[in-house]
Amino acid sequence: MTEKEEEKKKVTKESWKKSKRIFTYLKPHRAMISVSLLLLAISAVLTLIITGVLGQIAGTETQRDCVTATPDAASFMAEAMGSLGFQPAEGNLAPWVYLLFGLLAIQSGISFLRVYVTSQFSEKAILSLRKDTFNKVINMPMQFFNERKVGDLNSRISSDVTTIQETISLTVIELLRQLLMIVLGVIVLFFVSTQLTLIMLAVVPIITILAVLFGRYIKGLGKSTQDAVAESNTIVQESLTGIISVKSFANEAFETNRYIKAINEVRKNAMKGAVGRGLLSTFIVFFMFGAIGVVIIQGAQLKGTEGFAEANFMAFILLTGIIGGSIAGIAFQFGALQRGIGSIESVMDILDLDTEDVVLNDTKLEEELTGALEFTKVDFNYPSRPEVEVLKKVHFSVKKGEQIALVGPSGSGKSTIISLLQRFYEPTSGEIKFNGKPTSDIGLKELRNQMALVPQEVILFGGTIGENIAYGKPEAGQEEITEAARKANALNFIKQFPDGFDTMVGERGVQLSGGQRQRIAIARAVLKSPEILILDEATSSLDSESERLVQDALDRLMENRTSIIIAHRLSTIRNADKILVLSEGEIKEEGTHEELLAIEDGIYHHLTELQMEA
Repeated sequence: MTEKEEEKKKVTKESWKKSKRIFTYLKPHRAMISVSLLLLAISAVLTLIITGVLGQIAGTETQRDCVTATPDAASFMAEAMGSLGFQPAEGNLAPWVYLLFGLLAIQSGISFLRVYVTSQFSEKAILSLRKDTFNKVINMPMQFFNERKVGDLNSRISSDVTTIQETISLTVIELLRQLLMIVLGVIVLFFVSTQLTLIMLAVVPIITILAVLFGRYIKGLGKSTQDAVAESNTIVQESLTGIISVKSFANEAFETNRYIKAINEVRKNAMKGAVGRGLLSTFIVFFMFGAIGVVIIQGAQLKGTEGFAEANFMAFILLTGIIGGSIAGIAFQFGALQRGIGSIESVMDILDLDTEDVVLNDTKLEEELTGALEFTKVDFNYPSRPEVEVLKKVHFSVKKGEQIALVGPSGSGKSTIISLLQRFYEPTSGEIKFNGKPTSDIGLKELRNQMALVPQEVILFGGTIGENIAYGKPEAGQEEITEAARKANALNFIKQFPDGFDTMVGERGVQLSGGQRQRIAIARAVLKSPEILILDEATSSLDSESERLVQDALDRLMENRTSIIIAHRLSTIRNADKILVLSEGEIKEEGTHEELLAIEDGIYHHLTELQMEA
């Protein structure tokens, strides 16, 4: 065995191993699964009985000649029905017809119950899987999102989980039904005619081998197709999220071509699968129906001989067709199962990842944060770029209630400090403390619950204004939300909308202006009432009037609480208690506005002059 084949075998074993973990989600529903399997078995038996009844109906005119001969399927059927009190006169067709439709009615009811029960446990299992998958993704560290596209993650949560659901509720059940039909059907066929059964079964090994080979081929295509679908979803997500940029640059055709290229990959994989299924169908038609043809010819020669009644022959033909269809169906269901396994593997890969240490239930700190914090010789580089030092020996402290401003050119490390404060990342070396305690002694949720961020680009959720403000404190009442909006200078414009706080903000808040979105974000922070407030260039993209309203709201929000401010407009930080000037990941200067201006050849002095000239 070559190294490549060994690796392929290893991957296949690993795939099956991961797929078995889906039983974790099915285990709580053992009772319903047992009921579903019982109904499946009853349905299979009824199918065989109905086939026998059809054979009796077809052979009613001639079965008198054989029913008293050597015990056979026809006489067995008649005797079995007689023991149940069903004794139609010889040659009388009506009772068999009544029995047929009675059995069909029972079969229909059982089929409905089986589908209903199967849907019950599969939907509940998939609900748990969706919840766990989303919960895993939403709790991943920031680095995870830096390395993956949103569209790809969305595809895993939606498309892959949907495929798993179809596998559980349709593919596996149908596969079991077909296997059961084959086993029970073959047993009955042997009882009818050993000779004809052996002829029919001669084709089974060939079909089985083809099914296995086809399944392996489809599994590889299934994963490739899912990846291609994920890529196309990513393009849709990016294009619609950035629709303003797309239209501003007149790049509709460019995005359309990107999408066409991605879905062409999906089509290519689909066509490869179609070719494989077509070839398999060709072989199945040739071998399976060729075997059925031989059986019919041979059965025609035996028909009417002693021990082989007309009813037997018709039942045998019907059962052979059912078994042949089941054998053919197994190949396709096995291919679908392989696709499901590929999706399970993708989802389980996500569930195997390590999340942030976030406690989801509400807990309180033993000691509330006061807003005091310090960085002690902090170094940092992003895991994806270990060779680039983003921060170098950053050292500063902040007292409770102080306003600290971070300034410096782009790429100097300002936003990275904010990310480390919120523990989106951990320092490469050095230490960050709150209230004199290392961050490792404070739970992530407890720490972040006492911070609030007002970013430069506010992203609102696609709900109402009231719901977006309440995001800072989900349990808040309407009075608290209204008061927060007032303090954020947002109440006046909210009241101008006909629906007030119930006004829908649109996707990402597109129904509101930049200044309105900023004030909603400030109201959200006001409602949260954090100990530490983080302002990331919160007024840099606003017009003069909006900036005045937003800055006024920010000034009130910053009163008596620690505030960390990133600012490019130096006029907004003149009153800061301390200004830290960063360059190339280091704090080059530190002091008040006046102290830094006094350093004539300093970075801050130079930045101030540039803005005055502008």
